[in-house]
Amino acid sequence: MLPLQPNSFIDASKQGDNRLGLYVAVFLLVVIANVVGSIPGAWAMVELRSNELSLPIYLVMALVFLSFVVALGTLWFCVQYIHKRSPFTMIVPSGQVNWKRVVASGGLWLGCSVAVELVTYLLFPDKYRLSLNWSEFLPSLIVGLLFIPFQTSFEELFFRGYLMQGIGSWNFWVGVTIPAILFGLAHSFNDEVEAAGSLGIAMIYYIGVGVFFGLLTVYDRSLELPLGVHAANNLYAFLVVGYPSSSIPTATIWMMNELNFPLMIGQWLLTLGLYLLLRKRLVK
Repeated sequence: MLPLQPNSFIDASKQGDNRLGLYVAVFLLVVIANVVGSIPGAWAMVELRSNELSLPIYLVMALVFLSFVVALGTLWFCVQYIHKRSPFTMIVPSGQVNWKRVVASGGLWLGCSVAVELVTYLLFPDKYRLSLNWSEFLPSLIVGLLFIPFQTSFEELFFRGYLMQGIGSWNFWVGVTIPAILFGLAHSFNDEVEAAGSLGIAMIYYIGVGVFFGLLTVYDRSLELPLGVHAANNLYAFLVVGYPSSSIPTATIWMMNELNFPLMIGQWLLTLGLYLLLRKRLVK
């Protein structure tokens, strides 16, 4: 195993203009873009919950995901023209992305998720119910495949690419830690947190996910593996097995009868262990 420092992924930020003031400006621009882009989705969600909106659920979901498209486009533009470096260096230092590794990583995580879910179902069948509605699922499948990669790519590029490279260029471990905490805080507004009844448990989960993605990135010297894992994880939750109180309305095949954060954390840890066990063999 290569030593974590020096790290070519973190050092990629030095290819462009790396001044602190630019990071502050771009951070604010991206946050503003995300907020502005979220206005249509926020309106649609409020109307949906008040039962006053006649839009189908998959169009509501598309409006919700729009904010990530706007934010990703803003981040991409800022790195290209403000930091004056290739945005692809937020993924790999060379800027030459191996998309086969991204897909392979996502496929492996998806397979591990299914395996762990099957075991959970065999142990606790009463926690699941079939919720498949073809008229909602098929359009949702299209929306998910089109928009979820924008959502997960933005989060990975912003937290693990842009911020971790930028902060890490001054202090390596602070660069790994701060984006993970910000990632957790960004998810603290999710409806799941309120439904869980414990901000602490929810933050352990979200910050833990952020730490894992950060360490996976610096060990691999690229964002290729986390990009695949994050997309597969969210597609699975969006299309295969959902749960009540989800922050984004879903049309899944199965539904958990209740949101159980301890169980979700346990499933995630088992999936993580299985993924790490098989990764070197199956993702070259």
